[in-house]
Amino acid sequence: MQMQLRASARVGCPRPAGHVASLRPGCPAFGARKAMVARADKKNDGTVSDDDCAYNLAADYCVIDEKGRKVPKRSLGEMEQDFLNALSSFYYEGKPAMSDEEFGLLKEELIWSGSTVAVLSSDEQKFLEATMAYTRGTPIMADEDYDLLKADLRNKSSIVTAQGPRCSIRSKKMYADSEPDYLRMVALNLPGVMAVLGVTFALDYATGFGVTNLIELPAPYGVVLLWGLLLPSLFVVAYTLTQVGFRDNLILKAACPSCGAEVFSYFGNVFTIAGARGQNVVECQSCKADLTFDEYKRIVVVAETSEVKQEKLAAAASKKAAAAAKKKVKVAA
Repeated sequence: MQMQLRASARVGCPRPAGHVASLRPGCPAFGARKAMVARADKKNDGTVSDDDCAYNLAADYCVIDEKGRKVPKRSLGEMEQDFLNALSSFYYEGKPAMSDEEFGLLKEELIWSGSTVAVLSSDEQKFLEATMAYTRGTPIMADEDYDLLKADLRNKSSIVTAQGPRCSIRSKKMYADSEPDYLRMVALNLPGVMAVLGVTFALDYATGFGVTNLIELPAPYGVVLLWGLLLPSLFVVAYTLTQVGFRDNLILKAACPSCGAEVFSYFGNVFTIAGARGQNVVECQSCKADLTFDEYKRIVVVAETSEVKQEKLAAAASKKAAAAAKKKVKVAA
């Protein structure tokens, strides 16, 4: 049986007439036969060969220009930049930089390449577009709106605002981003949960396993009592007990800008003792530097390095020794 082939937009991927590809472009021809490829009479002329595109199940698109030459492969960063430029041109300038088909293919290629830019939220994409526009010298939003958007994304622990330890030229301070430590925050609820479960088990035992008999009733009564009454009540009581002991708790973690060690800071009250709010100063256990955590900006700044602290301690010790020596001289006189 003969099979008619029609020209494909990507060389090396012949398709039967009337066939609609359901897989990602870049697949080989059907069966074990090599795909049809475009060859030239001259060598090293830049045309696509079967070594470039054949037997490529999930590789990049084999794009060729008008002369049949293979277009140089773009890096992932270049494709992400083109994606953001297309969004910025369409929404802010009103001039599409590419057609809908080209934009769809570019987005699909980014997703297949593992890029997170194509699956970002609208606020994250807006933030990246504003950052790129400001770098080009054509800002698309006011500085106040940009700072508010950045602070909102940082509070949501967005990956687009995470920059790691860095240094500010203006303030001459080292700082880094911080994020909530959800594991330790969940651990704060364990005392309340254990207390509620203990009381529930004690009540069940005291009533002759009356609670167990209730949740073992035939459906739907047992299911409704368990999931609609018992578990929500236990959650509310455990959460209330946690708020009594650790009211409005928040634990932030960050890499020390001075040495890179992981440091933590607790914000909130402990029973009747008022805890830190807004800013909290902690000491890095590795390099002994003083770090200032900001609860709202989600950053940590090096207040004093270990070298500065040692210099201050040495100056205080020498001053104390000089005062003691002066006092000794006066006593001897």
